Amino acid sequence: MIKPLLICSLVANIALAAAETDDSDIELFDDSPIKTETMQVEVISDEEFNEAIRQYPGLIEKIQTERLAAQNPYVLLPHRPNYFMPLSYQTKINQEEQEQFFSRAVNEQQQENNRNAGFENVEFVFQLSIKYIIAENLLGKFGNLAVAYTNKSFWQAYNKNISAYFRETNHEPEIFVTYNPKWAWIDHMSLSFNHQSNGQVGNLSRSWNRLILSGAKVWSDKLMNVRAWYRIPETAKADPEDPTDNDNPDIDDYLGYGDVFFQKKLFADQSISATFRNNLNVDENRGSIELDWTFPLKGKARGFVQYFNGYGESLIDYNQYQERIGVGIKIADWL
Repeated sequence: MIKPLLICSLVANIALAAAETDDSDIELFDDSPIKTETMQVEVISDEEFNEAIRQYPGLIEKIQTERLAAQNPYVLLPHRPNYFMPLSYQTKINQEEQEQFFSRAVNEQQQENNRNAGFENVEFVFQLSIKYIIAENLLGKFGNLAVAYTNKSFWQAYNKNISAYFRETNHEPEIFVTYNPKWAWIDHMSLSFNHQSNGQVGNLSRSWNRLILSGAKVWSDKLMNVRAWYRIPETAKADPEDPTDNDNPDIDDYLGYGDVFFQKKLFADQSISATFRNNLNVDENRGSIELDWTFPLKGKARGFVQYFNGYGESLIDYNQYQERIGVGIKIADWL
């Protein structure tokens, strides 16, 4: 055991040594410039891209960067847009199923508290999406095999009554292969196996698996991407108590079998985009539209305003009509 007298002696000696040290010899941090060196790297030549794609220097730079980053095991690339939308207003918050779920596990007093502490219409919505390129040049010069993960969360960040609860989080891992065909009417294609779920249990659980085929066409000032998907069949029964059953057997009736994304460049580095989805059912027609206006901010980030109307913005509400408007910051976009 170290005696108290010895500890006091050590502390006194350290203090005395510090007092005798010249202040000019003390460097709290090194503020000299970081030394750099020049490295030679090779990027894909602009000549490899057609004239329309050359009108999108950001797209070319993205492809060039991805090719370089694929050689680096420490780099994860953005996949879909990454954004933070701290202010979003949804006209109708669905919480009936949450109340039904929690009522089975709590006593009457807690049930009453849950009813009094409902969801708020203002939420913090954000999306984080990354990918990693496994292999290159599988189907020609731009044919890649990659894996990706997308997380989209709906956060009751300002709702103190329910401790800033995450109302819904959708997880979307996928593996896909890309291909650039030499066709006049299409510039890029991909085929992916896609899983999407919300990580919940009981009657709150949502999940499905899809094969998704997509094709994109680029013009001088706009681009369009069309996706068609096939849902991998599951069991027909839907029992909330059985984790092996079909959590949402009618999801195709609301989210349909594909979507269309369209983006157009505007003046001053602005852009507008729209995503359309429809179930193509004349008798019980359902779908959705999402509109984005993106504009530059100071630095690398970009501001955006987003409007959503329809079904399927989140898995928990896939069969609930929703309308939302929000404003936020994008740290990575399609282009």
